[in-house]
Amino acid sequence: MKHLVLIGPPGAGKSTISDLLIQHIPLAVIASGRRLREEIAADSPIGREIGPLLEQGHFAPDTLMDRLMREWLGRVPKSQGFLLDGFPRTVPQAIALEGMLIDLRRPLDAVIALELGDAEAVRRLAGRRICVGGGEPFTLHIDDADAVERCRTSGGTLTQRDDDAPDVVLERLRVYEHETAPLIEFYRRRDLLVPVDAHGPANVVAERVLAAINKV
Repeated sequence: MKHLVLIGPPGAGKSTISDLLIQHIPLAVIASGRRLREEIAADSPIGREIGPLLEQGHFAPDTLMDRLMREWLGRVPKSQGFLLDGFPRTVPQAIALEGMLIDLRRPLDAVIALELGDAEAVRRLAGRRICVGGGEPFTLHIDDADAVERCRTSGGTLTQRDDDAPDVVLERLRVYEHETAPLIEFYRRRDLLVPVDAHGPANVVAERVLAAINKV
């Protein structure tokens, strides 16, 4: 039973890697970005609060994320491990998470840090499209040509997320470097950081991550 955090820059494929990992490890994936986008799509009070921030490439406020994460973690059965995707993003969030996990008596085993260069991140995100129907991601540079207009799984229309526009991508990378780089050092000092090369096809990266987890 593993307690894990997955971090990495925009475009590193965190959600895709998470989906591939749970085919091999029985983990509860708490993907904060995905859950926040669901709130925005539902036009909930939380969604209306954070929607404008995410569209501009910024993070949701720490106070909100701390409250939501405590609630989400509390729903994970004690008999099941978890993988946090998208939280923590900052050192204050990491400190808050430590407190939550102490209360839950579920300490972290490892923080998997996906490493990807800025140029590759921009290339991936500029070509990423999301299925309107099912939310499945496609990267036009990587996936089959027939995915350009229609999702090959559901047949739904493909669209680009607002925060994948080129100018917003650059802002997201800038924010990531400013906010998350100290987080990497925070976990390195706690001897929890496990770097993994995120270049290459998602299935190859997932195999690297799985191998790293098995060594923890």
